[in-house]
Amino acid sequence: MKLFRFSLFTWPLFGCLAVIAACSAPAEQSAPSPDSNIVTIVGAIHGQHRRSEAYSLAVLQAAIDKFDPDIIMVELPPERFAKASANYEKFGEVRESRADDFPELIDVVFPMRKEMGFQMIPVAAWTQKIADDRRAALARLQKDAARTSDWSAHQAANRAYSRTVSGRSDDPLFIHSEAYDQAVKLRQETYEELFGKDLGPGGWKNINAAHFMKIAAALDELKGQKKRILILYGAWHKYWFLEQLQKRDDIQLVSAAALFED
Repeated sequence: MKLFRFSLFTWPLFGCLAVIAACSAPAEQSAPSPDSNIVTIVGAIHGQHRRSEAYSLAVLQAAIDKFDPDIIMVELPPERFAKASANYEKFGEVRESRADDFPELIDVVFPMRKEMGFQMIPVAAWTQKIADDRRAALARLQKDAARTSDWSAHQAANRAYSRTVSGRSDDPLFIHSEAYDQAVKLRQETYEELFGKDLGPGGWKNINAAHFMKIAAALDELKGQKKRILILYGAWHKYWFLEQLQKRDDIQLVSAAALFED
């Protein structure tokens, strides 16, 4: 599946999408079904949203408003989401420790849901045990003299990533670019190669696969409903999810970059 990058926010009819997609697609690719869901991924920068002017919470809110979603898939485990939702309904505040790490949710998505009426679906696979086990494994690895060369390689990958994103780590257009995704992929897949087996379910490949299993299951349930679906997740996960979504032939996958263009 080709990832289309064009303005998608003024279409009065889905039939226009089918025509545009057919013209943009390679000859061997058939046009999407008129019943296909439109899917985009927005990469969040969590606490950095509160410190950034370029990618502030207001900028994120404007992008979500521009997409006008029917559904937002969010980076919370189902049980944490249930608690956060109940608290928001009761107190007007999320009051959930995991959600508190994600201002894009507590300050943007939950309030917007009340105004816009979109559905939220939790699609995170993290558990406290996975997080605790991962933290403990990393602490052991850092103290293991036999893994010194692995840590050196990991740090070199970190430096290469930092050089690539320097000065642009909060630029939403850069974050939603192939250059950003490739920089993250190089860093994180080096990390996975070095430590993935040691981290078990908390390893980069395993946790992304677990997250995406929830995303895929939700998309399967929504198949053929002509919904506008926005997946809001930490920006580092974006390339991994895009690679999996591009294998599906039942959705119209579009780049989120247009949401941040003037």
